[in-house]
Amino acid sequence: MILSLAFKNVVSRKSSAVIVLFISFAVALMLLINSIFDSTEHGIEQTYTASFTGDFTIRPKDNMLLCLFGDQTPITGELTRIETLKPYADIINYLDNNPLVDSHVSQVTGAGRVEANDHQPFTYIFGVNGEEYTKMMNAIEIVDGRAYGKERGIMLSEYYADWLEVKAGDMVQFTVADGPHVRIRAAKLSAVYKYPVENSIFENIVLADPYTVCSLLDLNTSSDNIEIEETKSDLLFDDIDWDNLFMTDDVSAEDIWDDSAVTVEELFASNNSDDADEEIEEVYPESTTWNFICGKVASGQNKAAVIRKLNRDFKKYGWPVEAVNWRNAAGSTAMYLYWMRLIFNVGIIIILFAGFIIINNTLVVNVLNRTREIGTLRAQGGTRLFVSLECMSETFILSLVAGVLGSVIGCLLSKGFNALNISIHNSFLIQLFGGTTITSILSASVILKSMLLALVIGLVGWIYPVRSALKVTPVKAMQGGE
Repeated sequence: MILSLAFKNVVSRKSSAVIVLFISFAVALMLLINSIFDSTEHGIEQTYTASFTGDFTIRPKDNMLLCLFGDQTPITGELTRIETLKPYADIINYLDNNPLVDSHVSQVTGAGRVEANDHQPFTYIFGVNGEEYTKMMNAIEIVDGRAYGKERGIMLSEYYADWLEVKAGDMVQFTVADGPHVRIRAAKLSAVYKYPVENSIFENIVLADPYTVCSLLDLNTSSDNIEIEETKSDLLFDDIDWDNLFMTDDVSAEDIWDDSAVTVEELFASNNSDDADEEIEEVYPESTTWNFICGKVASGQNKAAVIRKLNRDFKKYGWPVEAVNWRNAAGSTAMYLYWMRLIFNVGIIIILFAGFIIINNTLVVNVLNRTREIGTLRAQGGTRLFVSLECMSETFILSLVAGVLGSVIGCLLSKGFNALNISIHNSFLIQLFGGTTITSILSASVILKSMLLALVIGLVGWIYPVRSALKVTPVKAMQGGE
């Protein structure tokens, strides 16, 4: 009875169409904007997680806003000395035996100038195992050479390779200024690669072996894999013939200064290209000096749930590290879309709030114009609950119709938007939207959220009109008072 009465009242009032259209417009607008931002955010997430952040990143706990590029604190943020992961060996053992984690790769981060052919651009340097890194970050495509493994090497993007005018096999040099001192290191360019989309953030990354990066940053590399035999731990206390320490059976001290000994020129001649190449290919030792660990979750696992589980375990073990998602790992470079989406949604909320006032006033006027009807219902025994349910049913019907209509309009707008095939060429916008084309991808969650928005608007707009209706006494209503 209540629903049928409410339906008749909705159909009989001309203002119902205005209310439905307004709510429908708000729902359609919300649906279109969120479908655009959901699709672009998903594209950016896929690009970032497959290019350099992974599904999660483990970093040292610190007061500064730390990401893979260093300190991201606003205004004062700069690339400062980053703490290392401790206890590294225990963390690696935990990840290796965790069924929720599919793969992981360790990283040490630095910054400096990469030099070749009189070009010296400033870059971020990621010290990683090249083979493991490119295997996990499967969006990276090798276009020249091959990824280095445990040997020393450097990998550049096509952007930097073209700028520096180098190709695989050429020598590349790094320079880092540390106060009055300058450290210079060089390694062979083992590979040139490219990312799936053009992005200025990706182009500023240079991959190098951890040994070179640690040496460049003057970091002390340590290893948990080095064991000293007990028989060789007391060498200084053994009986040593100090007088003949540097002598052999065939060579005496005088022989060292013989004319046939190695000359200065011959001594430094060992730095020729052949020997240098052998040194460049030197396999670096396993190190525990790492700033980050990037990882991928196992197939089918919820990324947010895995990150929460990792952090609970880290807290239980008392390790001063934390796991963060891809957005926090990328730092401010990935926050543009989030803030832009937030600004759009706030703007829509403001529009909806203004519309809510209009809708609320319309509903109040409608209720006050129906004082005779309400008075008649009350006089015939209609309770306050009956009147409340009748008014609530009316607003529910309005909201439901508006939500369905708004969702249909939003879907049509989304299809029309995709048909426009809007392309972008600005590097900032490409970075912001994660590609060269802006698309709108509808999802069930976006449609349900839009429907829920319509119902919330209707239910909130129902409260004040009901209170106004219940204040009308049956006698006054029957007299037609307002």
